[in-house]
Amino acid sequence: MDRFVAEKPAAVECSGLSLERGGRLLFSDMTWSLPRGSFLAVTGPSGAGKSSLLACLNGNVPAAAGSVNLGGLGGTAVGTVFQHLRLTNELSVLTNVLCGRLGQYRWWQTLAGFGREDREAAFEILGELGLGGLVHKPVRDISGGEQQRTAIARVLFQSPTLILADEPTSNLDHALADQVLIRFRSLCKEQGCTVISVLHDRDLVERYADVELKIGEPVEKGWSMREVNAG
Repeated sequence: MDRFVAEKPAAVECSGLSLERGGRLLFSDMTWSLPRGSFLAVTGPSGAGKSSLLACLNGNVPAAAGSVNLGGLGGTAVGTVFQHLRLTNELSVLTNVLCGRLGQYRWWQTLAGFGREDREAAFEILGELGLGGLVHKPVRDISGGEQQRTAIARVLFQSPTLILADEPTSNLDHALADQVLIRFRSLCKEQGCTVISVLHDRDLVERYADVELKIGEPVEKGWSMREVNAG
């Protein structure tokens, strides 16, 4: 596994990581190091542990063994696109996106609402994702695909150093999926952001990922990695 130990400064390192769910071992002894600015695609069958891995990386699920190191990152440096989105249905699309930066302010700094610069930045991201005409609509009144793009916009608005995305294109057509993953890959290559994303579409993996992590493999430890070298 030496070729999956980063020579550049690592954004994420797993060392001997094992995860269990309901008493069942999902995978064991997962060891790899991901350089900053990389796009890692996580693939595998339903129930293999892809979402559990992301939850472990962001600290929401404990490891059965081993450790995770996020290269000194913490708090707002990590942005997560959850599989179930975790939007607030009663709030507008714009407000949901603005809430992505709540952790970057003291509680009293947003009592009068978000500032003009934040609102303009949120408007710009929403426009780029084709949501400019929906900014004032409650989330409950927009489609599933629009909600998914709202969740993606919220993470982009955070300007994180690491993005953990759980099936971020599952409700999007091919054109919109390409738009989102082009944006993710651009962040990797131009700004040094690191992306770890669960993907099911093989074509998307081949076109956008640098490395593929397969979970649920019929191999001894339940996982394997390969270099993709997307263009």
